[in-house]
Amino acid sequence: MELRVVDPKTLLDNPENPRTSAPNVEADRRLAHNIKVVGLLQAPLVRELPDGQLMIVAGHRRRRACVLAKMREMHVIVTSADEKLDGLAAGSENMIREAMTQSEQWRFVDKARREKSHTDAQLARALMVTPAYLKRLSLLAGLHEPILHAIDMGRGPDFNALKVIAAAPVEEQRAAWAEIFEDMVEEDADPAEYRLNAEDPEDTVPWSDLARFLKQTRYMAVDARFDEAMAKACGIIWAEDLFGEGGKDNRFTEDGPAFAAAQEQWLADCLPEGGVRMEVGEYEQAAIPDGYKRVSNWMTAEETDVVGYFLNPNTLKIDEIPLRPQATGEQGASVLPRSIAPASVAAPKERAAISGKGLAMLGLIRTQALHAALDTVVEDVDPWDLVAALLLALGGQNVTVQTPEREPYGQISRRETALATLFPEGVLVRDPALLRQEAVAALKNVANCTISQHSGSGVTARLMGLLFDADAQMPNMAFDDFLKCFSKPGIMEAGKALNLLPRNTGKEMRNAIMAHVGADGRWVPEQAGFGSAVEDWKAKLADMARRSEMLASLTSDDEGEEEDSDEFGHQLPVEEEMMEAGPDSPDEAENILLETADAGEGPAPEGRDDETAELKDVLLEQAGAVLTPDDADPDARAAVKAHLDSHLEVVRIAA
Repeated sequence: MELRVVDPKTLLDNPENPRTSAPNVEADRRLAHNIKVVGLLQAPLVRELPDGQLMIVAGHRRRRACVLAKMREMHVIVTSADEKLDGLAAGSENMIREAMTQSEQWRFVDKARREKSHTDAQLARALMVTPAYLKRLSLLAGLHEPILHAIDMGRGPDFNALKVIAAAPVEEQRAAWAEIFEDMVEEDADPAEYRLNAEDPEDTVPWSDLARFLKQTRYMAVDARFDEAMAKACGIIWAEDLFGEGGKDNRFTEDGPAFAAAQEQWLADCLPEGGVRMEVGEYEQAAIPDGYKRVSNWMTAEETDVVGYFLNPNTLKIDEIPLRPQATGEQGASVLPRSIAPASVAAPKERAAISGKGLAMLGLIRTQALHAALDTVVEDVDPWDLVAALLLALGGQNVTVQTPEREPYGQISRRETALATLFPEGVLVRDPALLRQEAVAALKNVANCTISQHSGSGVTARLMGLLFDADAQMPNMAFDDFLKCFSKPGIMEAGKALNLLPRNTGKEMRNAIMAHVGADGRWVPEQAGFGSAVEDWKAKLADMARRSEMLASLTSDDEGEEEDSDEFGHQLPVEEEMMEAGPDSPDEAENILLETADAGEGPAPEGRDDETAELKDVLLEQAGAVLTPDDADPDARAAVKAHLDSHLEVVRIAA
């Protein structure tokens, strides 16, 4: 071999280089800076070609780094070995080379810093890292030895657990390690020195538990309102979070009492003009000062609003809370939080005659029948029937009246298409056939009998089906997929309606019904038709009337009770009470169900028990209507109401 000095730019790349991936530019730049500081530690291996040029065998990255370092000369080793070994040399150099372990790298940096053989600036330039990162490596080098051993084995903690463990004193790391592994060692062995068994892959460390044991509460400088002079006066000594994000103030202290004292001093001496200091109230929450109320996020800001400053005892941060001075005599009724009634186990109920899958299938079939019925009248539908149908469609559960802005969907809706067709120039096109066509198209787009609470029309679509005789469009329902949705009692009842003899199993009865109806026959069970809509509609109208009367009665009672406001002068303002109770708006507060006696004083006035019972019935009916679709089995709705009744108590209170 021969050592030569050459210009790195004259070296030729080896076409047989085993590294075919694109070079890492950042890694090359780091190596270039390292070569500038410590020089080229190992000369590349090259071979002289017949024309006298030198081709790299091993060392392409070192050559690139020297070029980046703007070196005009570099040492190379010219080999005269068998050319057939060049590929083996180039590949084996990279595969056999072993990097230092993490702990070895950490110890190297820590030793260099402690022994002062090199300055932090020199190390930072050589390793291409920041001085803060060097300090972090020194901190990691001081980890408890068994922890370093586990990390080198590849069984170390994640970053979040590592930074908590490294921040703890090594004595505490040792104690925590001993506590975790005290059952893993012999009686005479020290559990603090236990090391993981490399041959046992199940021998691991519960790093999250170790980090939780060692975690210390930190109070960050960025959360401090006080200045450095006040910090020094209170005895605060800042430490640097070496794992913190770069470019930010990562100072902290673990001295909670000193941090709290400095924050208190700021509140006493540096409170902004107009600011109101707030003390700690119940449950360590901010206590609203007398004469103020909290400004909620749904309230419009006013010029008289001020800022309340509250030292949070849990975080030691100073929270800012908007406050509003109360007008003289401003009072309101107290709003108590809803109570939690003890849960009760509902008795198992019988299976409904038709399952939820069957109801969904039935809804789709009804929708098809309704649309077919509309198609049959599209040419000669009575205009007044059409108007009535449109009103029914607009009253459906799946119709929402929105603001004039377009709906946030990507294309024009069918209703918009109909309007564009009928009013192309802003004036109605008075073509009866076109009117019927577009009106029926809009109806079909809106009205459906699906059981979805969000997109189904509900009972109004079934009324429309009666209006246009959609029962005549219902197909034969005697097919296996639908009949399987019946419970055994339900399918037996269906067979009984067809005068069929009882069968031993539901499957036998299904087969009997299909055989009785035949492939060309037509069978529609009573509950599948549109006729039930009449009674459901009457019940819905009755519920609407009863709710209206009840709400009117409640409004009348509340107005009468408000006349005597002095009796409840001790109660807090409405907005403040709502904030303590938790609602986000006055409307939401009015909807909270209150479980309490009439302000806790004396028996309820005569007649109130009956009104309360009626109110409870109305609320249960409303909840049952929300939790079960209009097409649901009555037994299912009754079960829902019974379950709610066992969990709910409604008692009137004074306003």
